[in-house]
Amino acid sequence: MPDPFTTTCSPLPDLGGPTDETTDSVTTDAYGAHSNQRSIRRIPIMPPAVLRTLPFGTGVVMLRSARPIIATLRPWTARRDAAQLRADRAEIEQLLQRAH
Repeated sequence: MPDPFTTTCSPLPDLGGPTDETTDSVTTDAYGAHSNQRSIRRIPIMPPAVLRTLPFGTGVVMLRSARPIIATLRPWTARRDAAQLRADRAEIEQLLQRAH
């Protein structure tokens, strides 16, 4: 059965685009001669399985011109101005309720 998180997040790697992963191998034949081979395959930059294993409080910042950036998130309630943010939120919620 497929993982629902992986299925839900499957479009996310497309946002970052694919990258090339190279694999080098060396083969030695019976006479001691070496043969080098390099394979390149396209893989998603951040597959859903990696997104799923990010620890709580971690986010991914996606920009057009950069690879995905892993960021540590901080709850807004831990900010120094949290009291002001709460008051502003309450004020806006009251305005929205009056509008309906």
